[in-house]
Amino acid sequence: MNNPPDTAHLLDQARLAALFATLPMGVVVHGPDGRVVTANTSALEILGLGLAEITGKTSMDPDWQAVREDGSPFPGEQHPVMICLATAAPVKNIIMGVSTQAGREQRWLRVDAYPLWVEGKLAGVYACFEDITERRRIEIQLDDARERLELALLGANLGTYDAHLPSGRVSVNDRYLALLGYAPGELEMSVAEWMHRIHPDDLPRNQAHHARIVASELRQVDIEYRLRHRDGSWVWLHDRGRIFSTDAQGQPIRIAGTQLDITTRKQAELALQESEARYRTVVESAPDAIMIYVDQRVVMANPACVQIFGASFEQELLGKDIWSLISPRSHPLLRRRIDRALQSGGVNPIAEVELLRLDGTSLPVDGVSAAIEYQGRRAIHVMMRDATPRKQAEALLRQHREEMERALTFQVAQQTVAGIAHELNQPLNAVTTLAEAARQQLRGLHPLPENLADTLEGISQGAQRAGRVVHELMGFLRKPDLACEAVNLAKLLQEAVLQIQAGLSFAGEIELRLPNELPWVAGNAMQIEKIVSNLLRNAVEACQSACRTEGECRIVIAGFNDGKRIRLQVDDNGPGVAAELLPRLFQPFISNKRGGIGMGLAISQALANSLGGTLEYEVAPSGGARFSLTLPICEETASGTGGTQT
Repeated sequence: MNNPPDTAHLLDQARLAALFATLPMGVVVHGPDGRVVTANTSALEILGLGLAEITGKTSMDPDWQAVREDGSPFPGEQHPVMICLATAAPVKNIIMGVSTQAGREQRWLRVDAYPLWVEGKLAGVYACFEDITERRRIEIQLDDARERLELALLGANLGTYDAHLPSGRVSVNDRYLALLGYAPGELEMSVAEWMHRIHPDDLPRNQAHHARIVASELRQVDIEYRLRHRDGSWVWLHDRGRIFSTDAQGQPIRIAGTQLDITTRKQAELALQESEARYRTVVESAPDAIMIYVDQRVVMANPACVQIFGASFEQELLGKDIWSLISPRSHPLLRRRIDRALQSGGVNPIAEVELLRLDGTSLPVDGVSAAIEYQGRRAIHVMMRDATPRKQAEALLRQHREEMERALTFQVAQQTVAGIAHELNQPLNAVTTLAEAARQQLRGLHPLPENLADTLEGISQGAQRAGRVVHELMGFLRKPDLACEAVNLAKLLQEAVLQIQAGLSFAGEIELRLPNELPWVAGNAMQIEKIVSNLLRNAVEACQSACRTEGECRIVIAGFNDGKRIRLQVDDNGPGVAAELLPRLFQPFISNKRGGIGMGLAISQALANSLGGTLEYEVAPSGGARFSLTLPICEETASGTGGTQT
């Protein structure tokens, strides 16, 4: 048959012809009468025919044998090409099996038909199709397998149903009725009854699911919902079924399936959701920054974490690589901590890590981390706190300690120079007096021995100059006294114990035995802290040198109040002080420790004396050492009113 002029004109275009010939899908062009005009190479290969064998034929040619998916005949007048010609509208996604009377193998095709317009007139139709034979074979096999499986489930201990949609009748087994609390034959089930029993919150979802099945959008039923039990409670069911038959228009007629009671699982899921909600509430309100990351990418960050990174909301952090949020200087530490958490499942102790905030600035944080399960995956849970306040406090503490050490150095130097001056002043004064007496005695001698007067004058001036040097040195070292203040001794002792335990890694026992209401003492906090730290350090070192294990080490700090003074006793179970050292124990450069310089106790006693107190030694009942420090009670706090010094 001759091509229509408009169609021939279209096909003569070289560019379209090349595209037409090389398309991977089959394309057959039909004229306005439905007859085949031409076809591309892919179409001929799929059909297994030559161009001459199909040219001029229509879909209603008796040589064609077409069937629907269910195996029923596919009339030629309902072919997508004929419908497209009749309606001038595209027809899409039509599945058909095609063969010829010549006995060629049946091929399954998915066909789309589109109108071909030339200068505003319908010049024909072009049909595009793809070969889905292999896919169709697999689908048929799967359908058969599913049908056999579902028929087997009908005999299992599951609730089963068989619904006839046109009549609304539903047949159920005894197990189905038992799930709802009914005896066999006690409840007449129907589609209307089933819909009436669905929980109101689940009804819209079920109706939408049912509508898609009726519209042939779904062939399988797979949905979870609640049905009302006989006692008024709700039973969670997992409904699985399929369409077993349809009418000529493809509308479902019969649906059969099973229902499984999943109430226990749903209750567990609900409990888990509530637990996760509580966890989220705690996390969201936590003052510390909390972050969770999976595969080294952030999956959760609480508001404190958002703030610490300088973000505006959580989404700015989600999905970010954890390495981009950590300073490269901290990468080696972070890598070790991740490996430790994931391999051993342990908790990483607190450590300082340097973060990179979103604006590029760095921030030190103290953090702990541990491996957890998060939404079914292995994750790292991190808690962080800005380390800036701690570092500032540490810097301030170091400054205070340095100031205290300088003050103590000046005080010791002053006391040393004072002792030296005391010892030198008398002989220097004697030298000056004797030199002056010698000059007086020589005045009557004539002639004077050569240079004797000059020598005596030099002796006198030298002694006076030495006295002035000592006086000037005393003036240089003399500092104003540190202010006396009210000191919370109980708090000071607690902090000193913590610092000693941390600084010396002491695992022994340090026990505080203090009165419930310990009055504040009058003195200087830095000086008292120095005394207490020296006594505790000596006790720890003595215990560690004598005990076989640190678990045997024991230090007891007891407090006593006589109304005017507080007496602290520091007892240890170390070796005590050697008897030969007792008379000189508080003198400088006397030490009971190997390598000790012997200044700690000398300074401590000097400080105690300067505070109006005392520091003494005696043998403890345990055989170790006992040092007793007495300090005056602050008059302003003796009656229970406290000062402000902590």
